[in-house]
Amino acid sequence: MEETDTENPVENTGYNNAANQAANPTESTGANANADTSANTPANADTTGTAGANATAVGGLENLNLKALALIFGGIIIFGVVSFMGIGKIPMWAEYFFSASLEVAPFMILALGAYLSKKYEGLKIFTTIWLLVIIAGLAFYTLSLGIFAVLPPEALSEFNAAGQAAMNGGTYTFTNNAAMEEAMKDAIVPILYLMFGVTLAGLLSLAAQIRAVRVLLSRYIPIDPDSFVHKTALTAIFAIIFMFCVPLLVLGEPPLLSATALEILKESLMSIQEENIVNVFTLFWMILGSMIVAGLYINKTPSQVMTRLGLKMPTAKEVALAIGIAVVLVLVFEVVDHVIGAAFQMLGLHVTDADKVNILFAPFMTPVAAILAAISAGFGEEIAVRGLLQERFGILIPTAFFAMLHALQYNWDGVISVFLTGLIFALLRRHYHTTFSAITHATYDLILFYMIIFGITLL
Repeated sequence: MEETDTENPVENTGYNNAANQAANPTESTGANANADTSANTPANADTTGTAGANATAVGGLENLNLKALALIFGGIIIFGVVSFMGIGKIPMWAEYFFSASLEVAPFMILALGAYLSKKYEGLKIFTTIWLLVIIAGLAFYTLSLGIFAVLPPEALSEFNAAGQAAMNGGTYTFTNNAAMEEAMKDAIVPILYLMFGVTLAGLLSLAAQIRAVRVLLSRYIPIDPDSFVHKTALTAIFAIIFMFCVPLLVLGEPPLLSATALEILKESLMSIQEENIVNVFTLFWMILGSMIVAGLYINKTPSQVMTRLGLKMPTAKEVALAIGIAVVLVLVFEVVDHVIGAAFQMLGLHVTDADKVNILFAPFMTPVAAILAAISAGFGEEIAVRGLLQERFGILIPTAFFAMLHALQYNWDGVISVFLTGLIFALLRRHYHTTFSAITHATYDLILFYMIIFGITLL
């Protein structure tokens, strides 16, 4: 969610040393392309807390296109209703298109509500309620994954059978299985801890609603502590960071690698063609969502949004350099991951099970599917995290956000590795531009996929 005008987004918040390249934090071509302000010291950032008036004046109501905003907002609502009503009645590819939008649509609505609240104060109540709904949804999603992780696969089959019987108007008698009953009893305590954890995570995310917290952060990152847009965005980011770490903290393993989760995955495994379609749609929605949240046709033109997100046509030299950096990163992180894994084992901590990860990524294990998955993840994540979030929230918070997005599928050793690679992508975005970091990220992922496909190991 961006509130300041893209032509001088950093200057308006007191960060004069990163003024005109807001979209090119990691992959521009020099120091003057440095749009990411996260490396600024507190001394440089002291003016941020008092810059709210200037930021609002430049990117405020006079730049707000209410007609476009209302059209986009209404379009999203109508799209959601139509897609929900069309489930089972529309072609499968259309269902995939609609389902892919669900990852970003709630946040698009949140951003649009925050923008509109600048003109209509009453919408702040709606936006805040919607923010709480998103936090509750994240809590439910995280808790559900955690419960699946602690329940035995047999229990899930029993519940599915009971649900089907209930839908058909019948009854179901649970199997008298002593081992399963014992496992169910053992799951009670972890489930209670999970419930406590997601509740605490939700409360911690609301710390961003406290002005004193935002004032403190504004000394290090270019936010306006009095901006409702920045407050709302920061709360949503904190919710994901805190929420997604709960299963790892409580269970000691990522929920998507649990026996029950993998069993569900095997039963509902899409075909390679279906996964390819989903990846294309996911990339589309990630890019569109990032552009709308950045203010496309709301208070920015398409060219301003491209600049804001750091998207530019790379030179041949930059493409070659980005690919070369990706190759080096693969070699370096083979060693880094080995060291992290050895340290975890020495400390008696659990490490990510590579075999289970390979099962999770099975739909991508063909040369073509790997290319689409790498492009979708590389460009989608870089545009959303480095392109959209980094200029406004610095390097560390978006990188933590990026790492915790992977906490549902990797153990802490993997999360640390993702955090470190995220830092490198962030620095590339800062010194070059988002397209550069996206090429590096996509190439890095593609090499890793191909190493798995062809059984290549370096250590």
